[in-house]
Amino acid sequence: MPTALPQLSTPRLLLRALEMDQAEVLFMLANGPKIADNTANIPSPYTLETAQDFIAAAADKYRAGELLNLGMHVRETGELVGIVSLRLNARHHAGHLGGWVAAHARNLGYAAEAASAMMGFGFTELGLQRVGSQCFGRNKESARVMEKIGLRYEGCLRQAFLKNGVYEDLLGFATVREDWERAL
Repeated sequence: MPTALPQLSTPRLLLRALEMDQAEVLFMLANGPKIADNTANIPSPYTLETAQDFIAAAADKYRAGELLNLGMHVRETGELVGIVSLRLNARHHAGHLGGWVAAHARNLGYAAEAASAMMGFGFTELGLQRVGSQCFGRNKESARVMEKIGLRYEGCLRQAFLKNGVYEDLLGFATVREDWERAL
């Protein structure tokens, strides 16, 4: 596993490590509409300390082979508009995509662009065999992103996640190296 966090480029985005001076922006964006509600692990409210801890831990989690978290930055302006992540399972050569896009930057294709780049990195640079993701059954936007980047719908885990006192269905999507290569 490389020791430095990678920097990935897409036509419109630069995916790179967050710097501590971005903690306040991360704090504000992560408290935006639907972020905590549509993600499994983002607390609400999202505090400045949480943002600082998230940024401080990113490099260590990547070096440990656990998790790659990168900020989505608009190439033209450098503006932070979201987070994309790849949770790693070294034993099974698998990755699990996650992330979110700030309210003002949704429906512009950034989520698909960032997730596709992260998936490609997982297959080409990390040697993954499988990349997948999940979303709540009510989160049609995330399901659409997963299908757009080539993940196949694998099924619904009914009432598999307790979120804010409600049992949520989880929709599962994935692709394997062979299918990803064929689609290139």
